[in-house]
Parts: sequence; C-alpha cells; structure tokens
Amino acid sequence: MLAAEGVRLMPKPPPAAVLDALPWALADWEAQQRRDAQRVASPPSVIEWAKQTVTVVTPWAGRIPFEPYTYQTAYLEDHAPRRLILKARQVGMSNAIAIEAIHKAITRDNRMILMVSRTGQLAQQLITYCRHTIASLREMPTLVRENLSELEFANGSRILSLSASPSAGRGFPATDVYLDEFAFAEYADLIYQAIAPTLPANGQLTVLSTANGRNNLYFRLWSGLEGGEWSRHEIHWSHCPRYADDPTWEANTRANMTRQAFAQEFDLDFITSGDAVFDPADLARCKLEWVADWRSCERLITAWDIGRRQDHTVGITLGLRGETWHVVEYARFMAPYPVIQSKIEERSKRLPGTVHVESNGVGDPVIENLSVSVEPFVTTAKTKTQAIQALQLLVQQGKFKHGEEQLDREMGLYEWDDKDIMQDSVMSAAIAAYQAIEGQPGQVLFL
Repeated sequence: MLAAEGVRLMPKPPPAAVLDALPWALADWEAQQRRDAQRVASPPSVIEWAKQTVTVVTPWAGRIPFEPYTYQTAYLEDHAPRRLILKARQVGMSNAIAIEAIHKAITRDNRMILMVSRTGQLAQQLITYCRHTIASLREMPTLVRENLSELEFANGSRILSLSASPSAGRGFPATDVYLDEFAFAEYADLIYQAIAPTLPANGQLTVLSTANGRNNLYFRLWSGLEGGEWSRHEIHWSHCPRYADDPTWEANTRANMTRQAFAQEFDLDFITSGDAVFDPADLARCKLEWVADWRSCERLITAWDIGRRQDHTVGITLGLRGETWHVVEYARFMAPYPVIQSKIEERSKRLPGTVHVESNGVGDPVIENLSVSVEPFVTTAKTKTQAIQALQLLVQQGKFKHGEEQLDREMGLYEWDDKDIMQDSVMSAAIAAYQAIEGQPGQVLFL
C-alpha cells in the first residue's frame, strides 16, 4: 500500500543478530528502503500499473486481464496537455479512459477529473467503466462518495461524469477533462469555451469522438481550423485486432449498415458522414424496375405523415416483392382533419397490411377519431433518425423503388439538419421503411 504523499513509512532494521551473522544484510535492507522510497515518490506508470493490476469487462469474453492494444498504449503513454482522438466505434477507448482516470485519482491527491458525454446514459456508462476498473484492483482505494455520476476518493480526488449541457464544466475546478463523442455533443462550443481556458498548467484535456461530418467543433479542432496545438491519435477499425483478425467482419458489417453509418462509426470519414443523406446515384436506381401494382405483393405497409394546417399530409404504401419494396400508393394533399381521417380509413379498408400514423401531437387527434385500427409511430429525435436511416439503408441496397417525382425531389434535397427542408414525403417513406426492416436480423441502425 502506498503511503500518503510526503509520509515515508520506515520499517525497523534487521535484528542485531542477523547483522552479526550476515554483514551484508544491513546494506541490502538500506537498498530496499531506497527502492521503497522511490516507489512512493514515483508511482508506477499507468501502463505498468494497468498490466499488473487491471482487468476489463468485455461483451465478448467477460472479465479479462487488460492487455493494451498498440493504440491504447500510445494513448496512455501520451502526457501532452491536449489530446485529440479520432476513433472507430467499440475499439476499447472507454476502458482506456477509465483506467487512466482511476490511475490519476488514486496516485495523485486532490485530482479533479471531469468527464462529459453526449447523453446521461453514456455519462453513467463511463462511471461504470471506472467502477469495473476499481473492482479489478488488488488493493481497493477508499471511496467516500459513490453514485451514478461521481466517485470521490479518500485522498481528495474526484471523478465527475456529466451529460452535455450548457452548464457542463462550469463550477467544477477540473484538473483533467475528457470530452467523449464530442462531435455529437449538444452545446459543444459552450462546453469547450467553459472548460478549455480554466485548466491548470498541469492539467490535461482529452477530446475524442467518431466522425460526424464537418459542421461541428470537433471537426474544426481535428482539422486545425481552431484550437491551437494538439497531440493526435487516429484509431481506424482496422487497427483493432478484434476486427482486423476476423476475415468476414468488414464485409458482413458493411452489408448491414448504410455507407454513411459505416463511414461515421468505423472509417473515420468526415465527408461521407456529413449532412447529405441520399446519394444521387442511389436515387436514380430507385426508379429502375419499379412496379406499382400492389396485388402481386407479399406484404403491404402504409405510413402516414400528418401535416398541420399549412403542411401537406402524405400517405405512402410499400409493397414487398422478393427482397424489394415498391411504392404502390402515394398521396400528398393539404386538408382539414376530417378529410385526412376519411382518406386514411378509405385506404385502410381497401388495402391489406399494417397502417402506421405519425404520433407527433398533430397526428394524435386524427388517430383518436379513426374508425380503423392503426399503429402510432411516436416521433422522437431517436426514432426519427432511425426511420431515416432505415430508408437510407433500403435505398443504398437497391431495395426501394418508386416513380414519384415529389418524393424523388425531397429525397434529393434531404439533409440531417432538416429544420428548413420540405420533408413530409421523406418522413412518410421513412416510417414505412422503418417498419419494413424492424426486427430483420443483421440490420444495424446507429444514432
């Protein structure tokens, strides 16, 4: 057990009888004390400490000894005051962060460590990684406070893990800061402005993320457009032995993800992971071999996007032939709620299959007054993104066919930041696409 800083525990020298019998024993004892004193003054490096004491919990093998990958070692040996990490998904960097944070907390008194993640769930997950690290140690450090967002140690060090918010980082005198998945963080500019100028001279700022296009602070930092000097670490999926050693992993994963999702999650691609959702070449393929007759379809799915008074309502029915979905009915119109209800009811009675109506406040009164059974699609930021990704996946795989000019026009202009973009046809098609692939094995949707 290491002594507290500034205190050296001096064991008694060997008994006189031992010294008389073994004259060299005193010299050996004194040498050992010098080594012990040096150990107290200079605790083991994080790599040495981790290899000797730490185990990590993995989803594929349970708890195993920590044997760092080459890029984890490079990161943990990097003591630069500012570090940028551009990484693929699930390459073990959360474990590396937790190990480093715990090492700092238990080997240095009064270390104030702040972690900021894009969501509360991810913030709690980082604390969980820290707990896993502590649980693996031979000598457990004394904790005086432990909850879902904080660990406080008896030596005065603290680890605080928060979700991104305008106030994250304010009022906490951090010596070390980790900004996780920063390309996706809301209020990234406010968080960075609050934290970066307040770090002490001996502090360390680490910013890490997967790629998320170029319209964010993380890209500007990585590309050198602002932020000054950084130590940079680039971790492609092929650098991770767990992926690289599997000859089927890349092909299988690419087949079940959109190009944009793979570029974002694994390829470190700022361009492909950007705002444009649909590729023009893919949209052109949508018009080839389109068949509008619903009678030859194996399955039908109808989705309605309900418009407000000045917005269009759109109803799209997809029909499945083999592995391909065809738009077999399309309607776009502006009308009061009673007319919208009657059109939904008419198509529901005429066509078999499931009917899904967007439940977004506007659609709820329509759903309540329908005389036919429908399934509400509750629109949140998460479900909307997943629905758009489902449509994107079908389009890229050549499994979405239609001949509607308005839908083609909207898909060609659609971007992830769709606040000022006409999107009613895209949203209707996306809800139907989401239902089409939901539950299919191997299909992967990321946020």
